[in-house]
Amino acid sequence: MSAFSGYLIAVLIQGASVTLPSEQPPAFLHNHSPAVLSLYQTVSRFTGSKEDAAALMQQVDELITSDVELELADMIVISLAMQSAINYQPDQVEQIYASVKSRYQHSRTLRNYFFSCTLSGRQKLRSTIKALRYSLSMPSEFEEKLAFIGHTSDDEELLSLANTQYGEISYESVYQAFLYRALTSQTLEHPNTVALLLRNLALAHNQIGSKSLERRLIVLIRELETQNIIPRLSSGPSVYSYLNP
Repeated sequence: MSAFSGYLIAVLIQGASVTLPSEQPPAFLHNHSPAVLSLYQTVSRFTGSKEDAAALMQQVDELITSDVELELADMIVISLAMQSAINYQPDQVEQIYASVKSRYQHSRTLRNYFFSCTLSGRQKLRSTIKALRYSLSMPSEFEEKLAFIGHTSDDEELLSLANTQYGEISYESVYQAFLYRALTSQTLEHPNTVALLLRNLALAHNQIGSKSLERRLIVLIRELETQNIIPRLSSGPSVYSYLNP
């Protein structure tokens, strides 16, 4: 097994989803292709063997080389399949990883969707913010502002929003207000994708130890769901339960 394989195993296991998928497809896969739904069901039935892992990766390979135009939700299912197979077929998972990267090297959005699902920690954070920017059709300044907005800001309107909306001006409240303003200042073209990216962003903050920002993002997700700005994907009290039906 190569050094890259070992690295990939580490990031996939570290970035593994909080909940396991069930047989019934969850809400975030509504109206997705039969091939993706079939892959999800295969993952949900995975028992853990080299043979099953090889068959699972074969199904992933057929999906990514098909004419199906993949979206973020599909990348989540592919990531789940890779996480399931990584301990049984690491070389095959590495090949799939390289194949997806190569296929989407000219598609910044899909490439960062994939990275947002498969990478962890600060790499997950950067790729998710990029994917969010592309999904919102925001200028490149969006990334830099989000990275530093909580530390310093001369945006009086934003500071006022943080104070009125969340009752304080702090690193966390300004960060939350910045995202709230960005997500409510326009009609979202891809609300389902934004809902999933916000969850990936929250998970990335969890992985780097920014638990206070993770909690803020969870509150933001619930806030946007209540206002019908993004769909309510979670099936329970945790925003990470979106993998359940």
